[in-house]
Amino acid sequence: MSSPARPAALLAGFLGGGVAGATLSAFIAGIVLEKAPLILFGVGLPIGYGFLVFVAGIPRRTREAAVVPRLALARIESLRAGGTETGDVPVDFELTIAPGGEPPFRSRMTSDVNLVDLPRYRPGDVLVVAYPPDRPWRATIVPNPTPEWQHRAAEAVIRPAPESPVVQQPPEGWGFALAGCTGLLLGAAIVLGLFRVELFTPQPPPAEQPPASSSSSTTITVGPRQEFPDAAELRRTIELLAATAQVPLDRIPELAEQATSVLDVGWPRSWQITVTRADVTTVRLTVTGPGGSASLVLPPG
Repeated sequence: MSSPARPAALLAGFLGGGVAGATLSAFIAGIVLEKAPLILFGVGLPIGYGFLVFVAGIPRRTREAAVVPRLALARIESLRAGGTETGDVPVDFELTIAPGGEPPFRSRMTSDVNLVDLPRYRPGDVLVVAYPPDRPWRATIVPNPTPEWQHRAAEAVIRPAPESPVVQQPPEGWGFALAGCTGLLLGAAIVLGLFRVELFTPQPPPAEQPPASSSSSTTITVGPRQEFPDAAELRRTIELLAATAQVPLDRIPELAEQATSVLDVGWPRSWQITVTRADVTTVRLTVTGPGGSASLVLPPG
């Protein structure tokens, strides 16, 4: 049965979970909203939190470093080497540690051992270890013990301790996991709540582009036409073709009137209507006859 989590461990779990939730949601929201500051916040938050944790842990590490380790004899019950085949390899040891005047106990540890020295460690051998009195699961092998401890190790006979229980760092328990999960959800909810409007409000459809600017235009040309027998027939033809050229209806009578009364090139043999549409509509009539060519432009209506 796991022991209750310490208040400091609960706080660490809650803060760690909150940072993880805020980091993940901020990074994703920054990508969705295309906000570089939010993405940078998601990247920088765990870095800043890690730095604060490191600084806050300096006093604890200083106190632990000041504790004088306890020396004891230990019997190798089993060992297993792994990792690389060159240089130092990590070796997992299972030991029976026999502190003087106290019952022996089982402990597991991992130590880097050079390949040359690996044959020196065999099950049943006795060696010297050191560990903090309040943290026996942090035992380490003493590579060069004093002659006195070397003599003790050579003369000692240590019986194997029961395989269970093995001393290890106490688990934080379900309270630590619950605090971490709560912090994770709360951190994500805070970020999503701050940007909920932008994330969850449907975006309006893009506005239609304004009509073409004054620099664009459409030109329709009608003509040339054949010679006409009389002025009345010419007027009717101008009106018909002006409608075909999509001249505004209210401008057609004005165009026909000016075409038959203002332009004088002799009897007209051909003509054309040009309509230019921009911010305003411009209508140009060009007539060609025996006397040359002439044109008129209706003022913008």
